Amino acid sequence: MGGRVNSSPIQLIEKIGAGGMSTVWKAFDPTTNKTIAVKILDKQYSTNGRDIESFRQEERVMEEIDSPWIVKAYAFEHVDDTWRIIMEYVDGYTFADLLHRKQHIQENDCLLICESVAAALDLAWNDHGVVHCDIKPENIMINTDGVVKLTDLGIFHRYEQLEGKIEIPEHVTGTPAYISPEQIYGDVEPDCRADIYSLAATLYHLATGRILFPGLDNDATMRAHCDRASQARDPRCYRPSLSEGFCQLLEAMLVKDRDHRISSWKDVYNMCLEVERRMRFKPRENAEENPSSLKINTP
Repeated sequence: MGGRVNSSPIQLIEKIGAGGMSTVWKAFDPTTNKTIAVKILDKQYSTNGRDIESFRQEERVMEEIDSPWIVKAYAFEHVDDTWRIIMEYVDGYTFADLLHRKQHIQENDCLLICESVAAALDLAWNDHGVVHCDIKPENIMINTDGVVKLTDLGIFHRYEQLEGKIEIPEHVTGTPAYISPEQIYGDVEPDCRADIYSLAATLYHLATGRILFPGLDNDATMRAHCDRASQARDPRCYRPSLSEGFCQLLEAMLVKDRDHRISSWKDVYNMCLEVERRMRFKPRENAEENPSSLKINTP
């Protein structure tokens, strides 16, 4: 199984992240004189052909989706018996980091996040049939220029029904606090509506400082996502200053039955613009315009 062999060793500087199967390093590439990130597949998975191919597919889809709001991948390499993805380094913070520093994220900044992720995943879905499957605060970053970046496509799903066939994942994938009901049920192929639900669960957490269903273990949390009788508290119980429009946006994205959920990223984006209009923010003119003109004050 081939990969580009690195002819000029990249210098690993420090570990900046870790997941279930890989670690991410800040690194320096002497051939380009640039700081980069290197995602390395853990050794216990580096001899399993299926795991290597999944890792390779992650790099391919990151290269395919050319969006300023998705972290870019540059190469897939096999070096010193390890497989790694060479990718863009984001000088900034994850929103999980920011939640550790702040009790919540301001509403106008939550709208920026929503618009940026919607623009990124509208392209991923409509042009590539890609569903992220793991939207959460840890996988959304903001750089020092105020640009929101979506990261970690490690468990993405490509919607095969676009080619006339249906492929249902073998296992539940996602993070319990943010996962969509249909990912838990596992009886339908996930599409963009799964990511819409997960983004809303993420925004709820960012805006209120609390997850949708606090105080539950993972199994109970997933049951709550699926049970129509289990509804999250109105976010204004925690943040009374949140606008009615913002709460209506979350409500439309969090409908448990995906057939009644807001169904397109374009609609999500346009609802954000309407909320901004009501709040007398200056809205972006359309969904194609760079939604990152606002900036978030990072620590």
